[in-house]
Amino acid sequence: MIALSACHTVGFSHCGRFQNRIFNFSRTNPVDPSMNKQYADQLRTSCPIGVDPTIVVFMDPTTPRTFDNAYFKNLQQGKGLFTSDEVLFTDGRSKASVNTFAGNPQAFNQAFVTAITKLARTGVKTSPRNGNIRRVCGAFN
Repeated sequence: MIALSACHTVGFSHCGRFQNRIFNFSRTNPVDPSMNKQYADQLRTSCPIGVDPTIVVFMDPTTPRTFDNAYFKNLQQGKGLFTSDEVLFTDGRSKASVNTFAGNPQAFNQAFVTAITKLARTGVKTSPRNGNIRRVCGAFN
């Protein structure tokens, strides 16, 4: 799963999916303290409160159009866009893998190939009898 999370090295997200991390994280910290301050400031500029909901930002601020291990290097620097990204580096159970993948692109590539191959073997749900097929990825039906 850690290797598969690197799919966030390409693509974009609507501002509303992460604004809580840069404006309303907690009562004492409006910005998630695990987030790089300069990166948070950049996101606050790109996605101010009340921004048009169609506005998007790249999930990988370094190499947004390249599938590579920069995603893991970004996590080491506090530049994970989503909490689910950043926790991979802040959680001791996954931190070593993040560090390995950040420093060794070949290890990342091999882990990703293995993981995506296993994922492809799970099959595609084609009927609600086989489980929940979401109409919207971020919400249960």
